Amino acid sequence: MNSLNKSKAQPFWREKLLGVILVLMLLFPACSCFAATDEPQAEDDIGDKVLFGAPASRIISLYPGHTENLMAIGAGSLLVGTGQGDDETGRGSMPNLGARPGVEQIIALKPDLVLSRPMYVRGQPALYGRLRSLGVKVLALDPPAWDEFPAYVDILARVTGMAPESGAAAAAELRALEGDGLSGDVGRGVLLITVGRTMSTCTPDSWAAHILRSAGLRNAAADAEPVSEGSVIAPFGAERLLASDGEVDVILLQQGAMNATRAAEFMRDSRFSGLRAVRAGMVFDVAEADISRPSLLRLRRGIVEALRELVEGREEFNGSDG
Repeated sequence: MNSLNKSKAQPFWREKLLGVILVLMLLFPACSCFAATDEPQAEDDIGDKVLFGAPASRIISLYPGHTENLMAIGAGSLLVGTGQGDDETGRGSMPNLGARPGVEQIIALKPDLVLSRPMYVRGQPALYGRLRSLGVKVLALDPPAWDEFPAYVDILARVTGMAPESGAAAAAELRALEGDGLSGDVGRGVLLITVGRTMSTCTPDSWAAHILRSAGLRNAAADAEPVSEGSVIAPFGAERLLASDGEVDVILLQQGAMNATRAAEFMRDSRFSGLRAVRAGMVFDVAEADISRPSLLRLRRGIVEALRELVEGREEFNGSDG
């Protein structure tokens, strides 16, 4: 009797056990797949793969370009602190941590993500190593080139949970700007001086060169070679400038960390007094952040239109911060 009951019970419990195993097999792979596909992640420009359990919600941006692009894609409310170079365009009243913030300064703001640049991370390895050890995500991104900009915006959108089509929208805006500037090969000749001391200019593939073209201007240094591989600075020199007088209608002096020479000082330089641009008063200061910083926010605030108006002489260029 007992052996009969036992033999009948075995199939019943075996069937129940197999049912439970089947349910678990169906549930757990599904959960694993969800985590693998939906968890925000990004590979930065120093080769680190950064995984997020959820989109970042408290961000410190230590490069102003990152700050402005976060604002442009609707993630400005996630910012809790910024670094050196952020002006009122991006920073507002939030804490500014300066050029070399300390661990305590950063941790006090309780960030779950610090956005930085590879050169900053390499320059302060102890700081960023400590942040990682404390569980703070670090994402190091270089300022993107014009063609790389949509992919860069995609990364920002992915880690902040913003609209996944942000990169495509940015690409469309860049195409529209360059389409409006199709006269860039025949328009007024412009030389952008990025370093006044050496009369250096921008490389033809730089963000600044694309801004010039989008404004319908002809880059007078379209064949300039970079000072080193990957650099956006190209040598030009005073002698070449004098020899190129017939090609240069307008001279722009970029104002920022790389250049302290202003338009008024340039026009007083006796070497250049005979230049056509100098004699016509077509030498202007432009902010480095406006013309050379990859920023969707500044594009939307009309820097290309302002540059076009400057060169056409309709109004004084006063930046794009308002």
